[in-house]
Amino acid sequence: MKKETYTQEEKQYILDRLNKERLERQKFHEEEKKKTEVKKEYTEEEKQHILQELNEKRIREEHAKEMERIRFLNKKVYTFGNKKYYKLKEMEREYFLNVEDCKNLSSQPSIVSLYYRTFGEMKKREVLLKIEPRSEKIFISKDAVRVYFKPFMLEEKYTPKS
Repeated sequence: MKKETYTQEEKQYILDRLNKERLERQKFHEEEKKKTEVKKEYTEEEKQHILQELNEKRIREEHAKEMERIRFLNKKVYTFGNKKYYKLKEMEREYFLNVEDCKNLSSQPSIVSLYYRTFGEMKKREVLLKIEPRSEKIFISKDAVRVYFKPFMLEEKYTPKS
């Protein structure tokens, strides 16, 4: 295998050529960036509209966070083995929802495991589950083919006397 060596003049020529190409690319990118960064002046009405939209978005996000906090605040946690569960109220049997699964809930329906106890062991049942941002309830459909969501609450730590 023959090794190529360059003279000092050839090296300088190659370096100058590469530097020239780099500078041309850099100049081209800067010009493109300036074209996209055209500053626009907004009227007072447009400014107010934008501020109103941002404020409404902030309020929606704050409300969604508050509902998520309320949804899991002061709920009774059951421990079976080394896992923690919330108990769902008003279901035909005692179903439990894994605390870890609750971190991934969204308004998009997803398949989640509900657990129930039989003679000292935990069995699971796959259901379709979603949450609504404006509700503290959890919506569950037992059948993934015929989707019909019913709202359920989690069991409270204490039951207030009425």
